[in-house]
Formats: sequence, structure tokens, C-alpha cells
Amino acid sequence: MVLSKGHDEIAVAGHARNRRDLRHIKRRQAIIDIARKQFLASGYSATSMSLIAENLGGSKGTLWRYFPSKEALFKAVIEHEAAKFRRELIVDLDLADDLQPSLLRFCRRLIQLIVSPDALALRRVVTAEAVRFPDVGCFFYSKAPARLHSALAEALKAGMTKGLLREADPLEAAEVLAALCHSRCYRRAAFALTSSVSLNEIDADAALAVDIFLRSYQRQSGL
Repeated sequence: MVLSKGHDEIAVAGHARNRRDLRHIKRRQAIIDIARKQFLASGYSATSMSLIAENLGGSKGTLWRYFPSKEALFKAVIEHEAAKFRRELIVDLDLADDLQPSLLRFCRRLIQLIVSPDALALRRVVTAEAVRFPDVGCFFYSKAPARLHSALAEALKAGMTKGLLREADPLEAAEVLAALCHSRCYRRAAFALTSSVSLNEIDADAALAVDIFLRSYQRQSGL
């Protein structure tokens, strides 16, 4: 009976710990969600931990227990947004034997994401702070563009192995393709030259990016 009681106590303690862990995760995510809205709306400098705590409906002491500084919280927001960005793109990274449609799907989705209001707002906030806080700029690059380039490079390397693309540095090829997607639609949206970008415009940019990329990297028949 003592042994049974011991197992019961362990089980109860385990359930309690799981509930605490779940509450901790939910609370942390709630802080990130509120901070994200505040950072994107007001920028990094104009956002204070006090304001975030006020919007959260808790004390600043609670906020400090989860994040030791505003920079740490901002980095958590960046990491969360970058992970969401990658999840939305990863489904389009499998390059089939019919290469052009696969690349078109990926480029179309990438352009849709980078011209979205939230993505533009986050990039503006990071760019504004990168001069004064280079670590923030480096962190953003490592979590967003660099990881995207790495994942894309793996897909392009597979295409090279299949003989669909010529042998080249896959990471360099990934950076080229990503750069081609930051073209007309992105520039117009980034500089607020338009209030919205149409799907037809995105399709045109994606087609141009893929055409230029394949002219440079597609393996020529007979070679």
C-alpha cells in the first residue's frame, strides 16, 4: 500500500507540474502576443515593459519573471514570427521533377509573406533599431533570412542532385532566388508606394524571379 501511495503521489505531482508548465507556456505566449502588437504598432523605442504589463493586465514583476529585459522580449517576438514564417513556407520547399511550377509556388508564397503588413512592420522595426542595437539586427537575420536561405539551399541541393539544376553553391543559389523575390512588389510595399499588392502583381514578380533564376541555374539538356 505504501508503494501504491507513492505512485499516486508521483502521478499527482506529475499532473500538477504539467498544469504549471502549461500555464507557464500559455502565459509566456500571451506576453509575446501582446508585445508583438505593441512593438509593431509603436516601434521598439516607444514600447516599454510597463506598457506591455499594463496591456497584459498583470504586474511588471510578473513580466520580468518571464523576460529579463525588453530586448529579450523583442527577440522572443522575432523568433516567434520567424518560426511562423518558416512554417508557412516549408510546405513549398519540396522541388518536384517539374521544377518551374515548384519554384513558382515557393516564390509566390514568399512574396505574399514579405509584403504582408506584419512582415513589413517587423522589418521596419528591426531596421530602425539595428544601427543602435546591432545584436538585434544580427538576431533577426539569423532567425529569419539565414534560416530561410538554409532550408531553401537544401531543396536546391536536392534539385542539383537530381540533375534538374546545374552544380553550384546551393546556399548562394538560395540567396539569389530570395533576392529576386524582393523585387517590384516588395519595394513598392516597403516604401509605402501602394496600399496593397494584387495577386496578379505577385504572380508576375514570382514568374520573373523564376525565369531569371532558371536562366542562370537550370541544367542545360545534354550537359
